[in-house]
Amino acid sequence: MPSPIRLTSRALAPFVIAALAAASVAAATAAAEPLPRVASINLCADQHLLALADPEQILTVSWLAADPEESLMASEARHYTLNYGTVEELLKFAPDVVLAGTYTAPFTRTLLRRLGYRVVELEPEASVADIERNVRLVAEIVGQAARGEQLVAKLREDVRAIEAHRPAQTLAAVIVRPGGFTVGAGSLANELLTLAGFTNVVAERGLDRWGSLSMEALLRSAPDVIVLTGYRSTQPSLANAVLEHPALKGLDATRRTVTVHTALWACGVPRSIEAAALLQRAANP
Repeated sequence: MPSPIRLTSRALAPFVIAALAAASVAAATAAAEPLPRVASINLCADQHLLALADPEQILTVSWLAADPEESLMASEARHYTLNYGTVEELLKFAPDVVLAGTYTAPFTRTLLRRLGYRVVELEPEASVADIERNVRLVAEIVGQAARGEQLVAKLREDVRAIEAHRPAQTLAAVIVRPGGFTVGAGSLANELLTLAGFTNVVAERGLDRWGSLSMEALLRSAPDVIVLTGYRSTQPSLANAVLEHPALKGLDATRRTVTVHTALWACGVPRSIEAAALLQRAANP
């Protein structure tokens, strides 16, 4: 029976050196591989992209991203070329990835794919869990997974802080939006209300997501807190005229009122948690 082959350290050395060299080459190749260059044509995707990608990765974001009435990152967005979501605009950028939303124009998404572009659609955020999902998705797409995990960790820390400061007594709240609309169940605004320690009166009455609220129904609900959403409040409109109704003004005098800007919960981003903090300050003046 032949004796087993024994390899000495000297005999193993070439194999070890070769393995280390191969690992070094692989690491150098990975490091040299450029990060994807991204274009965004959706307001919510814009804000995730601006928060996660390196500046040189961002080719263009939508024009809404630079509007402070719509976006929490308007000042950052103004550093980039803005687009109106057309295919013709995006062709000149030749992006590696196009970020869109599930409600972005279907024609645009389909044509971009037919032209060979990778299009990633973000589902709307209706909960804190949805925010985490989209942060991680965009972070992976732009090659910034570690940055994404940092944002998720900070979001969870902020959520714990909100939970720790809920008011001792649960307060009933009603959200009043321009045009007399409100917010029901299945929405990010409702989740943030609940997180802050409030009950959403219209959600308890079965209103799903978005709906209208008559002044009579608002008066009958007699909420502890009225939550107004500031949206282009300095620009005259029929929608904002509803918020000037004498009955609502009279209710303001006897109820706590807090204004939460629409941009804080129009899109679900980590900063949306600031809406819950505003609500808590209203509950504990």
